[in-house]
Amino acid sequence: MRIFLARHGETDWNVERRIQGSTDIPLNENGIRQAHSLSSYLDRLFHAEGGFLSSIFTSPLMRAKETAEIVGRRLGVEVETVPGLEEMNFGICEGKTWIESKSLYPKELEEWEQNKRYRRISGGESYQDVLKRFFSAYSLIKKKRSALDADAQKGDILIITHGAVIMLLLSLRDGYAMSDSFIRVRVENARAYAFKEEEIEAIRTML
Repeated sequence: MRIFLARHGETDWNVERRIQGSTDIPLNENGIRQAHSLSSYLDRLFHAEGGFLSSIFTSPLMRAKETAEIVGRRLGVEVETVPGLEEMNFGICEGKTWIESKSLYPKELEEWEQNKRYRRISGGESYQDVLKRFFSAYSLIKKKRSALDADAQKGDILIITHGAVIMLLLSLRDGYAMSDSFIRVRVENARAYAFKEEEIEAIRTML
């Protein structure tokens, strides 16, 4: 079984380079096209391999749900919303660009950048907070999957989530330092990243 993690399609705030975090922003027209492209890619992939997608789980945020629903319609798979898959909460920085945030809160962001894993921006989360709630959500996903019949359990899983969540998982899997993962790991809109089940479980042991 593979677990595909995909970031939602593009939003206007992505274009404006505004920090979205927990703010609920819908897809823009390009984001909708990207979601359709993701669905087409996955459809071709499973047809070529002879495999199938058994489950789609999504963050509750609108941009993720819209992406998941487009994929689900194309592949004929029901979408389930799972709390805990949301984007990282960036607190007082949400709605601003990083340039604006560093101008408004220079000391706070400097301190945060020194220890992003455990330090929080005011009103926000640390990287560790995000990882812990992702794995709580993942445990629920595994429980839901175990309730499926034996044939359905042979299929792959798609999780529609957000940039910071996928960045952190890729960083831990591939051995990148948290301090520069934002620069070294680029997570594109509406692109699927494949993980083996054992890779996800290995990342869990790093918390």
